Amino acid sequence: MGFLLSKLLPLLLYPLGLGLLLQLAGQGAAARQRRWGPWLSGAGLALLWLASMPLISRQLIWGLEERSADLTPAVLPKANAVVVLGGGLRPGLAPRTGVEVAEGGDRLLMGLRLLRQGKAPLLVASGGRVSFTRGDPAPPEAHWARDLAQELGVPAEQILLNPNSRTTAEEARDIGQLGSRRGWTRVLLVTSAFHMPRSLASFQQRSGLEVVPVACDYQLPSRANYGEPTAGSVLKSLLPDAEFLYLSTVALKEHIGLAAYRLKGWS
Repeated sequence: MGFLLSKLLPLLLYPLGLGLLLQLAGQGAAARQRRWGPWLSGAGLALLWLASMPLISRQLIWGLEERSADLTPAVLPKANAVVVLGGGLRPGLAPRTGVEVAEGGDRLLMGLRLLRQGKAPLLVASGGRVSFTRGDPAPPEAHWARDLAQELGVPAEQILLNPNSRTTAEEARDIGQLGSRRGWTRVLLVTSAFHMPRSLASFQQRSGLEVVPVACDYQLPSRANYGEPTAGSVLKSLLPDAEFLYLSTVALKEHIGLAAYRLKGWS
């Protein structure tokens, strides 16, 4: 129940959930002839509009991704293992004919690239089963990553699984225990750039390993490579866009998660 609540309650703090709650509260207050009802409804609309604006969303994402770019060394050292955090794959359940790559699948691709560059002899595929349905046939995500890695040519003996961790904090703890059993000292940590600040802080706190961050899956090019603004691009950046509502939510999720991890002593 605690894990379920940890996944459900934050949905009410993200722009879509909070904006709709403010709208409902405002309409309820207006129906009871409360003068502040329209203000609540307006606040809900304003929140949704602001979070959907590319101008705002880009700043939120850049704030995380620029930190990750600065954290990732220009020259990566060798390590005992490449750790690929869960996310970005879809299980090979019908009508799919195999494991499919979704947004975030760059994590596994980057892990395979590092393995082939000889940066580490082992790949750790991480990710547990996160499902709230009964009888979900999908195995833990670590199994999907292993299957796809083998399909792409990685020998089975080079892949280790961490299939029971459902959160980043659990991944840090469990992979730290795996590394301790195997005598590891250093790992390359691969995850999406927006997720790296929270992941790195958690691994540094909980794993007991030297952790070298390797960010990938950048949602935006850097500011310097974004191009010069025009009248059309400025106007477009002020209008709501569902894609940028999603990116704002991703960024806020990371900031809320990092704050929660700090409160719990996990980062």
